[in-house]
Amino acid sequence: MAVIALVRYLAVDVLRSQRYLPPLLLHCAVLGMMFSGDAGEALFAYAGSCALIYPVAAWFGVVVATTEDPTQRAVTAVTAGGWGRVASAQALLGAVGTVVLAVVATVWPVFTNPHPYTLGVIGLGFAAHLVCGLTGVAVGMLCSRPVIVRTGPSLLAVVAIVALTFKFGGGTPVGAMLGGLAHRDLAGLPVAGGAAVLLVVVAAGAVWRLGPRGA
Repeated sequence: MAVIALVRYLAVDVLRSQRYLPPLLLHCAVLGMMFSGDAGEALFAYAGSCALIYPVAAWFGVVVATTEDPTQRAVTAVTAGGWGRVASAQALLGAVGTVVLAVVATVWPVFTNPHPYTLGVIGLGFAAHLVCGLTGVAVGMLCSRPVIVRTGPSLLAVVAIVALTFKFGGGTPVGAMLGGLAHRDLAGLPVAGGAAVLLVVVAAGAVWRLGPRGA
């Protein structure tokens, strides 16, 4: 099975399960509250929604990883031709979900915030949301099956990593974006973007290596 076909299969499974709805609804609800009034100048306003997309994307990464039970996922891996393809498809689907979340978060204040948004600012905001979202997807994958098998420890790991990132993660892609947006300086965007993509690759590699253990 080709990776793109596998992405479509996993996407249908996620949509059918409706487990994507809680993170999506939370995302939209918080954005609605965040931008119900004057959220400040454009880039500064995006800092709040970038902080939001990180845990929401982590949640979505968990959803993608756990929609199928372990037996179903093992069958999918055999049908697809190996855990490497499953890991790649999982990462790609997480990225697609991140794009959707980033588009919503980037466009929302353009119509609700009274400050002007130029195309350049919108582009920078979208890129910053992608960086934070991809980092979240990587966290979600690394904290789910087959890396962490049990639901309780998986949830605790996601919450702990997200909390520690906000507290001490100035050197992380998320920290770089939040700091850059707060200071209206996104010179670190290319490095942060590369680091976020690398984290997703590492997470996919962990799924590939640990998948055959039966998680």
